[in-house]
Amino acid sequence: MVDRGIGDYFISDTDDDVLDDELLTAPVVVPPIVSAPSAPSVPAAPVHAPQPVPAPVVAPGPVASIPVRPEAAPRSPTREERLAAALNLLMREDPDIEAAALVSLDGFTMASALPPGMQADRVGAMSAAILGLGERAAAELGRGHLSQVFIEGDTGYVLLMAAGGRAVLTVMADANAKLGLVIYDMRSAASSIAEILG
Repeated sequence: MVDRGIGDYFISDTDDDVLDDELLTAPVVVPPIVSAPSAPSVPAAPVHAPQPVPAPVVAPGPVASIPVRPEAAPRSPTREERLAAALNLLMREDPDIEAAALVSLDGFTMASALPPGMQADRVGAMSAAILGLGERAAAELGRGHLSQVFIEGDTGYVLLMAAGGRAVLTVMADANAKLGLVIYDMRSAASSIAEILG
């Protein structure tokens, strides 16, 4: 057996030169391009508008329902937001009203539209005290159930009115306010507040 080295499997430099010379001098043959015989011309067929395709007939039967993801419903306002909106509407409709607050019978403020510097907690506590005293006076003096309390000061008025069975509407009005309109607007707001509170 003949032992061959790695170099025996490769072309030597002299063989490489001979191959290069043969490739460079060999003629290149390009086959001629033959055109296909032309087909006889045929007149084109007239083009017609496409006819509508009839809808497929579906046999009556159960209809498959496609699950539809419900869209997010608009968020309804909270009770606190509705109460604040009722107070804002009252103050917007009657420019004589300078401040308003809705207070529970225990003296806690539920909603308020007060000017800066006026504390809602103090207004709530005073409203509950005035309302309690007014109810007691009306009962002791045989005047029936208290419907409103009217306080007149040098610079304006404080009016308290029941808003349902669980709250009182407190309003502060200007000294030149038309009290008939203020009371009318308060009654309208108190009835809408009573509906909100239930």
